Amino acid sequence: MKNIACFTGHRPQSLFGFKPNTEGNKKLLWKLKYIIEDHIENKGVDTFITGMALGIDMWAARIVFKVKEKYPHIKLIAAVPCKNQHNKWIEESKKEWQMIIDRCDEVHYVTNEEYTKWCMQKRNEWMVDNSQYVIAVWNQGKGGTANCVNYAKKLNKEITYLNPNDIKKELEK
Repeated sequence: MKNIACFTGHRPQSLFGFKPNTEGNKKLLWKLKYIIEDHIENKGVDTFITGMALGIDMWAARIVFKVKEKYPHIKLIAAVPCKNQHNKWIEESKKEWQMIIDRCDEVHYVTNEEYTKWCMQKRNEWMVDNSQYVIAVWNQGKGGTANCVNYAKKLNKEITYLNPNDIKKELEK
C-alpha cells in the first residue's frame, strides 16, 4: 500500500503575497520542503496529493518536483476540484497550473462541476480520504483549510502543521 500525504493550505493573500520568492514565502517554503523530505524519509511517504489551488497547493507541487530529483520514486497526484478551476486566474497562474498538471503522475478530477465552494470541500475530503497524512500550512483561522483540517481530525489522520504566523514572528525579530 502506498503511503500518501496530502497538502492543505492558504492562498497567497493569506501568506506573504503571490510571489513565492518574497522573504516570508521563501522561509515558509524551505520549512515545507523539510517537512516533505521528513515524510519521505521517516514516514515512508511515496505519494503526495495537491489540490491545485493558488498558493500552498501549487507551491507544494513545485517542491515535490524538486524533491523528486533526490527521491525519484515519489509520485504527485493532482486532485482537481472542478473542470474550470483556473478559468478566472491571471494568465501566468493558468500557465503554472497547466505545467503542474502536465508533470503530475496522475490527475484526478473530483467533480465534473463548474467552480463552486462545494467542489472545493469535496476535493479536500477526497484528498484526506485517500491519504494517511495531512500536511497543513494553516494559521489557525477559519475557512477551507480549517474545514480540511477538521475533517482530517474527524478521521484521525496524522496532521503536520506549519503555521505561517510563526514565520511572521521570526521576521519581526
